[in-house]
Amino acid sequence: MQPLNVLFIGDKNSSALKFLSGSKYLNKFYTNFESENVVCIKFNTFKELAVKCRSLKIDVVFVEDEKFVFQGIADVLRTNYVNCIALTSNWSKLVLSESYARKMLDKYKILAPKILSYPSIYPLMVKTDGFCQKANSLAEVLQIKEFVSQNLPQVEDRVHLEEFLVGNEYILNSFFDGKNLITYNSDLPSHLVNSYNNQLKNMFIQEKANFIGYINSRVIYSNGMLYNIGFNIDFPNFGQDILYLTISAIYQKLDEINLNSK
Repeated sequence: MQPLNVLFIGDKNSSALKFLSGSKYLNKFYTNFESENVVCIKFNTFKELAVKCRSLKIDVVFVEDEKFVFQGIADVLRTNYVNCIALTSNWSKLVLSESYARKMLDKYKILAPKILSYPSIYPLMVKTDGFCQKANSLAEVLQIKEFVSQNLPQVEDRVHLEEFLVGNEYILNSFFDGKNLITYNSDLPSHLVNSYNNQLKNMFIQEKANFIGYINSRVIYSNGMLYNIGFNIDFPNFGQDILYLTISAIYQKLDEINLNSK
């Protein structure tokens, strides 16, 4: 495999730098901030960045900066023929919107905690976009709603109640190449990871997802089942060279990868 010229857009303290700079498939490394042994690329617009990437022959751009992801950096770079490892703006709604994520989970029968129409059994979870807190009584539910109303008025109308599940929480790291999906977690039984992977892959395929990138599922393992409790786009650890996986993703060959989940 040919070594890659890579641009990383994120924070200089990110763990991603270790994974990317340590790859044996790395040729030249660029960032959007000043740092030792890398070239800094500044840009004012995503279109300007695309032009610079083509000029510098950058093979792939990794975007960890959530603000840029939510603003649609992947949409612009992909339109301008630059490989971008990030969710497109439409799919970033899985992270941004509890209601959108729940709609997709329900549509594709991916397990999630039950939504409660009214508080009856405690404890329970009070959730809205970007906010989640446990409540042990009706008084606490009302206090939490009041807090959201005063501090997060933009999501007040999307507050809902969910059942509280007892179990251990895990992160499932998934990588999608536009056709294939791989999911990794070394602590969970492989049949559970594979089953979840197949459900998530079906969702992306059926909805004609057009991004190349990773998304992480927060899950809780309860009563022998995995329940999705949210998504994030933190930089993942697949237990393998990330640029090897990226090259496979660019050529839509992630189905040839064996992550060796236990």
